[in-house]
Amino acid sequence: MNDGLKLLGLSNNEIQVYLVLLKSGSLTGTEIRNKTNLANSRVYSSIDSLTNKGLVTYEKRARGKIYSAVDPEVIESLQKEREAKIKKCIPFLKQIKNNEIRATETAVFEGFQGFKHAFYKFSEECPINEEVFIIGFSNQTYKNEQLANLLRDVNKISIKKKHKFRMILDNKENKFYERRSKEGISKIRFMGNGFISPAAIDIFGDTVYMFMWDENPYVFRIKNKNIAQGFKVYFEFLWKQAKP
Repeated sequence: MNDGLKLLGLSNNEIQVYLVLLKSGSLTGTEIRNKTNLANSRVYSSIDSLTNKGLVTYEKRARGKIYSAVDPEVIESLQKEREAKIKKCIPFLKQIKNNEIRATETAVFEGFQGFKHAFYKFSEECPINEEVFIIGFSNQTYKNEQLANLLRDVNKISIKKKHKFRMILDNKENKFYERRSKEGISKIRFMGNGFISPAAIDIFGDTVYMFMWDENPYVFRIKNKNIAQGFKVYFEFLWKQAKP
Protein backbone atom coordinates (compact mmCIF):
# COMPACT_ATOMS: atom_id res chain seq x y z
CA MET A 1 0.00 0.00 0.00
CA ASN A 2 2.66 2.47 1.07
CA ASP A 3 4.78 1.75 -2.02
CA GLY A 4 1.80 2.53 -4.24
CA LEU A 5 1.24 5.87 -2.51
CA LYS A 6 4.94 6.67 -2.81
CA LEU A 7 4.57 6.34 -6.58
CA LEU A 8 2.22 9.32 -6.34
CA GLY A 9 5.05 11.35 -4.87
CA LEU A 10 3.94 11.10 -1.23
CA SER A 11 6.50 11.08 1.58
CA ASN A 12 6.31 8.65 4.49
CA ASN A 13 4.93 11.41 6.73
CA GLU A 14 2.27 12.36 4.17
CA ILE A 15 1.23 8.72 3.83
CA GLN A 16 0.83 8.39 7.60
CA VAL A 17 -1.31 11.53 7.82
CA TYR A 18 -3.48 10.59 4.83
CA LEU A 19 -4.12 7.02 6.06
CA VAL A 20 -4.97 8.23 9.59
CA LEU A 21 -7.49 10.70 8.19
CA LEU A 22 -8.91 8.08 5.85
CA LYS A 23 -9.34 5.66 8.73
CA SER A 24 -10.52 8.10 11.41
CA GLY A 25 -12.56 10.67 9.48
CA SER A 26 -12.31 14.34 10.38
CA LEU A 27 -9.53 15.28 12.83
CA THR A 28 -7.84 18.37 14.21
CA GLY A 29 -4.12 18.85 13.75
CA THR A 30 -3.53 17.88 17.38
CA GLU A 31 -5.53 14.67 16.97
CA ILE A 32 -3.52 13.78 13.86
CA ARG A 33 -0.30 14.39 15.78
CA ASN A 34 -1.44 12.13 18.61
CA LYS A 35 -2.43 9.32 16.26
CA THR A 36 0.71 9.45 14.12
CA ASN A 37 3.27 10.37 16.81
CA LEU A 38 4.85 12.75 14.32
CA ALA A 39 6.39 16.03 15.43
CA ASN A 40 4.01 19.00 15.29
CA SER A 41 5.95 20.71 12.49
CA ARG A 42 5.97 17.51 10.38
CA VAL A 43 2.23 17.03 10.84
CA TYR A 44 1.38 20.52 9.60
CA SER A 45 3.91 20.51 6.76
CA SER A 46 2.42 17.16 5.62
CA ILE A 47 -1.11 18.56 5.88
CA ASP A 48 -0.14 21.61 3.81
CA SER A 49 1.48 19.41 1.17
CA LEU A 50 -1.47 17.02 1.01
CA THR A 51 -3.87 19.95 0.75
CA ASN A 52 -1.88 21.36 -2.18
CA LYS A 53 -1.98 17.93 -3.84
CA GLY A 54 -5.77 17.78 -3.44
CA LEU A 55 -5.75 14.80 -1.06
CA VAL A 56 -6.83 16.62 2.10
CA THR A 57 -9.52 19.25 2.69
CA TYR A 58 -10.39 21.25 5.78
CA GLU A 59 -13.20 23.21 7.40
CA LYS A 60 -12.79 26.17 9.72
CA ARG A 61 -14.69 25.76 12.96
CA ALA A 62 -14.70 27.47 16.35
CA ARG A 63 -12.04 25.10 17.69
CA GLY A 64 -9.84 25.50 14.61
CA LYS A 65 -9.37 23.67 11.34
CA ILE A 66 -10.82 20.18 10.93
CA TYR A 67 -9.07 18.05 8.30
CA SER A 68 -10.50 15.23 6.16
CA ALA A 69 -9.07 12.89 3.52
CA VAL A 70 -10.65 13.01 0.08
CA ASP A 71 -12.28 9.93 -1.41
CA PRO A 72 -9.59 7.46 -2.57
CA GLU A 73 -11.10 7.49 -6.07
CA VAL A 74 -9.73 11.03 -6.42
CA ILE A 75 -6.24 9.48 -6.42
CA GLU A 76 -6.97 7.92 -9.80
CA SER A 77 -7.83 11.28 -11.33
CA LEU A 78 -4.72 12.83 -9.76
CA GLN A 79 -2.60 10.09 -11.29
CA LYS A 80 -4.12 10.75 -14.73
CA GLU A 81 -3.40 14.45 -14.29
CA ARG A 82 0.19 13.66 -13.36
CA GLU A 83 0.58 11.39 -16.40
CA ALA A 84 -0.77 14.17 -18.63
CA LYS A 85 1.82 16.63 -17.25
CA ILE A 86 4.61 14.12 -17.81
CA LYS A 87 3.38 13.57 -21.36
CA LYS A 88 3.62 17.32 -21.99
CA CYS A 89 7.28 17.23 -20.93
CA ILE A 90 8.21 14.54 -23.45
CA PRO A 91 8.54 16.92 -26.45
CA PHE A 92 10.90 19.08 -24.38
CA LEU A 93 13.04 16.07 -23.49
CA LYS A 94 13.09 14.92 -27.12
CA GLN A 95 14.22 18.36 -28.22
CA ILE A 96 17.17 18.21 -25.84
CA LYS A 97 18.29 14.86 -27.19
CA ASN A 98 20.55 15.53 -30.16
CA ASN A 99 19.92 13.09 -32.99
CA GLU A 100 22.38 14.97 -35.19
CA ILE A 101 25.78 16.48 -34.51
CA ARG A 102 25.28 20.24 -34.53
CA ALA A 103 27.76 23.01 -33.88
CA THR A 104 27.30 24.62 -30.47
CA GLU A 105 28.74 27.97 -29.48
CA THR A 106 29.20 28.67 -25.79
CA ALA A 107 30.56 31.62 -23.85
CA VAL A 108 30.88 32.71 -20.22
CA PHE A 109 30.92 36.37 -19.12
CA GLU A 110 32.08 37.10 -15.57
CA GLY A 111 31.90 40.15 -13.30
CA PHE A 112 30.01 43.38 -13.84
CA GLN A 113 31.89 44.32 -17.03
CA GLY A 114 31.35 40.84 -18.45
CA PHE A 115 27.68 41.02 -17.50
CA LYS A 116 27.42 44.42 -19.18
CA HIS A 117 29.07 43.09 -22.34
CA ALA A 118 26.71 40.09 -22.43
CA PHE A 119 23.64 42.32 -22.07
CA TYR A 120 24.68 44.58 -24.93
CA LYS A 121 25.62 41.55 -27.04
CA PHE A 122 22.14 40.16 -26.35
CA SER A 123 20.46 43.38 -27.54
CA GLU A 124 22.76 43.52 -30.58
CA GLU A 125 22.16 39.87 -31.60
CA CYS A 126 18.40 39.90 -31.06
CA PRO A 127 16.80 40.87 -34.41
CA ILE A 128 14.26 43.67 -34.88
CA ASN A 129 10.70 42.62 -33.98
CA GLU A 130 12.00 39.38 -32.40
CA GLU A 131 10.00 37.68 -29.63
CA VAL A 132 12.02 36.96 -26.50
CA PHE A 133 11.01 34.38 -23.87
CA ILE A 134 12.15 35.03 -20.28
CA ILE A 135 12.01 32.64 -17.32
CA GLY A 136 12.95 33.29 -13.75
CA PHE A 137 13.13 36.97 -12.85
CA SER A 138 12.39 37.55 -9.18
CA ASN A 139 12.80 40.44 -6.76
CA GLN A 140 16.10 39.08 -5.54
CA THR A 141 17.63 40.16 -8.87
CA TYR A 142 17.53 43.71 -7.57
CA LYS A 143 19.93 43.01 -4.72
CA ASN A 144 22.49 44.51 -7.08
CA GLU A 145 21.22 47.98 -8.02
CA GLN A 146 24.06 48.47 -10.49
CA LEU A 147 22.71 45.58 -12.55
CA ALA A 148 19.17 46.97 -12.31
CA ASN A 149 20.36 50.30 -13.77
CA LEU A 150 22.15 48.45 -16.57
CA LEU A 151 18.98 46.54 -17.39
CA ARG A 152 17.02 49.78 -17.76
CA ASP A 153 19.58 51.06 -20.30
CA VAL A 154 19.43 47.85 -22.34
CA ASN A 155 15.63 47.93 -22.30
CA LYS A 156 15.79 51.24 -24.17
CA ILE A 157 17.59 49.44 -27.00
CA SER A 158 14.93 46.71 -26.99
CA ILE A 159 12.20 49.32 -27.29
CA LYS A 160 13.93 50.88 -30.31
CA LYS A 161 14.31 47.46 -31.94
CA LYS A 162 10.66 46.66 -31.16
CA HIS A 163 11.45 43.46 -29.31
CA LYS A 164 8.41 41.67 -27.94
CA PHE A 165 8.68 39.94 -24.58
CA ARG A 166 6.79 37.15 -22.88
CA MET A 167 8.03 36.58 -19.38
CA ILE A 168 7.26 34.54 -16.29
CA LEU A 169 7.76 36.27 -12.93
CA ASP A 170 7.03 35.34 -9.34
CA ASN A 171 4.28 37.85 -8.44
CA LYS A 172 3.03 41.38 -9.09
CA GLU A 173 5.10 42.77 -6.22
CA ASN A 174 8.14 42.21 -8.41
CA LYS A 175 9.80 45.56 -9.14
CA PHE A 176 10.62 44.34 -12.63
CA TYR A 177 6.90 43.91 -13.34
CA GLU A 178 6.19 47.53 -12.45
CA ARG A 179 8.90 48.81 -14.77
CA ARG A 180 8.17 46.41 -17.62
CA SER A 181 4.40 46.96 -17.59
CA LYS A 182 4.92 50.72 -18.07
CA GLU A 183 6.97 50.05 -21.21
CA GLY A 184 4.04 48.23 -22.82
CA ILE A 185 6.15 45.71 -24.76
CA SER A 186 5.74 42.68 -22.50
CA LYS A 187 3.14 40.04 -21.78
CA ILE A 188 3.67 38.83 -18.23
CA ARG A 189 2.37 35.89 -16.22
CA PHE A 190 3.06 34.79 -12.66
CA MET A 191 3.99 31.49 -11.02
CA GLY A 192 3.16 32.72 -7.51
CA ASN A 193 5.10 33.04 -4.27
CA GLY A 194 7.98 30.64 -3.85
CA PHE A 195 9.08 30.93 -7.49
CA ILE A 196 12.62 32.23 -6.95
CA SER A 197 15.70 31.95 -9.09
CA PRO A 198 19.02 33.83 -9.17
CA ALA A 199 19.03 33.34 -12.95
CA ALA A 200 17.00 34.90 -15.72
CA ILE A 201 16.84 32.65 -18.79
CA ASP A 202 16.36 34.61 -22.02
CA ILE A 203 15.61 32.68 -25.22
CA PHE A 204 15.32 33.94 -28.78
CA GLY A 205 16.04 32.37 -32.16
CA ASP A 206 18.68 29.68 -31.61
CA THR A 207 20.29 31.42 -28.62
CA VAL A 208 19.91 31.05 -24.84
CA TYR A 209 21.30 33.49 -22.28
CA MET A 210 21.40 32.59 -18.58
CA PHE A 211 21.93 35.74 -16.53
CA MET A 212 23.06 34.97 -12.97
CA TRP A 213 22.07 38.06 -10.95
CA ASP A 214 24.34 38.18 -7.92
CA GLU A 215 26.90 40.41 -6.23
CA ASN A 216 29.44 38.68 -8.50
CA PRO A 217 27.33 38.22 -11.65
CA TYR A 218 28.09 35.99 -14.59
CA VAL A 219 26.35 34.93 -17.79
CA PHE A 220 26.20 31.71 -19.82
CA ARG A 221 25.47 32.02 -23.53
CA ILE A 222 24.56 28.96 -25.60
CA LYS A 223 23.92 29.10 -29.33
CA ASN A 224 22.34 25.85 -30.52
CA LYS A 225 19.07 25.41 -32.39
CA ASN A 226 18.00 22.22 -30.60
CA ILE A 227 18.79 23.51 -27.12
CA ALA A 228 17.03 26.83 -27.75
CA GLN A 229 13.97 25.02 -29.10
CA GLY A 230 13.96 22.77 -26.04
CA PHE A 231 13.92 25.80 -23.74
CA LYS A 232 11.08 27.32 -25.77
CA VAL A 233 9.00 24.18 -25.29
CA TYR A 234 9.77 24.33 -21.55
CA PHE A 235 8.78 28.00 -21.48
CA GLU A 236 5.43 27.23 -23.15
CA PHE A 237 4.79 24.51 -20.57
CA LEU A 238 5.39 26.97 -17.70
CA TRP A 239 3.42 29.69 -19.50
CA LYS A 240 0.31 27.50 -19.48
CA GLN A 241 0.73 26.85 -15.74
CA ALA A 242 1.30 30.52 -14.89
CA LYS A 243 -1.53 32.98 -14.24
CA PRO A 244 -2.07 36.47 -15.75
